[in-house]
Amino acid sequence: MLVDQGIRVIGIDQRGVLRSDPLPEGAPIDVPSLIDDFEAVRTHLGIPEWFVLGHSAGGGYALDYAVAHPDSIRGAIFDCPAWDCDATDRYRLPVAADLLDEAGKHDAAGVCRNAASSSERLSFQPEVLTAMQQLGPDYMRLFTFGEATRTRYTDLMKTAPDGLDWTRGLSHMPLVADMYEDRTLELSQLHCPSLLIHGVADLVAPPSVIETYRRDTGEAVTTIEQAGHFAFVEQPDEYARAVASFVIQAQRDRSGA
Repeated sequence: MLVDQGIRVIGIDQRGVLRSDPLPEGAPIDVPSLIDDFEAVRTHLGIPEWFVLGHSAGGGYALDYAVAHPDSIRGAIFDCPAWDCDATDRYRLPVAADLLDEAGKHDAAGVCRNAASSSERLSFQPEVLTAMQQLGPDYMRLFTFGEATRTRYTDLMKTAPDGLDWTRGLSHMPLVADMYEDRTLELSQLHCPSLLIHGVADLVAPPSVIETYRRDTGEAVTTIEQAGHFAFVEQPDEYARAVASFVIQAQRDRSGA
């Protein structure tokens, strides 16, 4: 649908994952390197200005990029952005604990509840992730709206081209700690049109973060019904309409049409 609207879409695989070359031994993997990579792609393709769209952790990198390169960006779309994983965990872990209790995994549920109620700011704790993953196949219940959309997501993953090694994403584990930095503090430095999209059942961008975005930017929020963290898979038509509408309107506003 985006192409039908005359919108060119460029998907960037971050360094070391999917179709990118594997990371060489000792190669740097940090957020500044990723931001430099995005700008290098824009320069290489000869694009004067572009819109950026970042999902989840990519929503954090999209914000970093927009702040670091204001002259390169025409607008930003933040899709279920992971801007503050302290807020994410405090919102998501109680839900995970309830599901774990439902599955009879009470010790793991206790780990999640204890972390969520900590009086100290949260950081990445491998034992908490391990506890959540004890949900097994039900782990995806934390990320999708319901059984039908989980099935759609699972079926789509099965259509991925042969040869893609999903485990290469583990090369980005050193970046997990960065996701616990509060990026909402950057919103006051955002000076381009923007849109925040989230599924109504998304647990990564909690209400507190969404309200901070509304307050600090005054920009629009689009909520996709019957979707969780993967609205672009769960409700692709509605998602594409929201993205296309934002881009087209931002272009009109810019041209004064």
